[in-house]
Amino acid sequence: MAVFVSDELRLGSQLEELKVFDSLMDEDSNFFINIKRLKDTEVPEFKNSYAKINDYFRDLGILLKASKNPQDKFYKTAVKKFDFSEIRGINLGFSKGTRGAGFGTKLSNQIIKDASEIIKSGSDQPEIFHLTSLFEQNVGPDRLSDMIATLIYDDIVKYTKRVYIELGINKDNYPEYSFEAGLLINPYKGCELLLLPIDILHELPIAKSWDDIDRVVSENETIKKEMNELVGKEWKKLASSQKKRYIKDYIFMKPDILAKVIEDYRSTNVKPYDIYQNTDYKILRLINFIIKGNKELNLSNINSYESSLEIIGIYKNWVENQKGYTTLRGTNTRDEEKAIQKTLHGIALYYCMTNNLDISPESNTGRGPVDFKISRGNDKTVVEIKLTSNRETLHGFEIQIEEYAKSEGTENKIFLLIDNGRSSNIIRKVEESYENRKKAGENPATVIVIDAKPKESASKYKPPEN
Repeated sequence: MAVFVSDELRLGSQLEELKVFDSLMDEDSNFFINIKRLKDTEVPEFKNSYAKINDYFRDLGILLKASKNPQDKFYKTAVKKFDFSEIRGINLGFSKGTRGAGFGTKLSNQIIKDASEIIKSGSDQPEIFHLTSLFEQNVGPDRLSDMIATLIYDDIVKYTKRVYIELGINKDNYPEYSFEAGLLINPYKGCELLLLPIDILHELPIAKSWDDIDRVVSENETIKKEMNELVGKEWKKLASSQKKRYIKDYIFMKPDILAKVIEDYRSTNVKPYDIYQNTDYKILRLINFIIKGNKELNLSNINSYESSLEIIGIYKNWVENQKGYTTLRGTNTRDEEKAIQKTLHGIALYYCMTNNLDISPESNTGRGPVDFKISRGNDKTVVEIKLTSNRETLHGFEIQIEEYAKSEGTENKIFLLIDNGRSSNIIRKVEESYENRKKAGENPATVIVIDAKPKESASKYKPPEN
């Protein structure tokens, strides 16, 4: 089960109430500090962060402008200043281990070399460094976020300590943890636990229209015009490295064009980001919430089929009786089935781990993936999930799950039908198919329907008449 700060430190909903990001402690979350949000944030500790970053890069540009060659003092000082390691304590990025990549000497030297060429061509805006990913290979959202975090590290620490005081996170209240310089040491990573306001986070560290080369070219009129004139329709055929080279040579090395690009960048505003738009983060939060809100299951003395029914029962109860349907309805339509599959699998994974059962998500034995399989040795049960709005629902019941079960060598099949209210007759069709096959002497999958439709409030609800 994922380890969130709020769970580990028994904080309940206090982080959310203070609009503090509830990060994972045992791995990184795929969010990043957004430099454009730093420009607009009202969080006091970060009010001057954007100016601080630009001042730093402006000084760096002055050094490179004054440099005569890579061997002089100005250039070497610039190289030393461009040193950004990963700030592990914020728990952001793509890393799944305990240590990320940072920039590294080779990449830092390359960026300074390219930045020096750009600045000597006649441009000196500090935002050149914001847009490094547009002209430099191996620079993406996580590295840019590391760069930003390093530059505003002192602001992050001040913010963290203020939140610590508000929540009572100190040695007296948490004697089982180590503290250094007033900061709790994350036992899963062995580094300080730093906190960030949700207000400065995004799925990307810079404005959405700047997150990759192709989107920049399609959405930024200045770059689009220049690239169309330069390479035209051949653009799509170019490798990413070639695209970055073109943008460096024909945008960043042309002061008049670059000035227009940076003017557009400066005028771009990024609205505060709803972290629950990130389906993976939302799913992890849901899994923890559901498990904490339900009893432990003892599945040691029952088979895989009965165990699967027990686990699905927990999920069904959450959706229908604990307002889980409201959360699922808040998911984008295209992500709804994914959210359901991953949430149920996460719950099943927890209960399987605590009951000596095996679980395989999207197990593929040659006839395509089943949503998941629960087993103990040769005792196997396959589970297929479909929304009522899915056009393949009936086919999934009559063909897919049968093929999955055959490939797994089992007769234990559960077809989970999530009624999201977007198809009025599919449940009836599945149930009719089930009855017809039973009458024909077949062994169709057990059908479980979960009602995920919005419910009337208690004051308006009327029980069905007999």
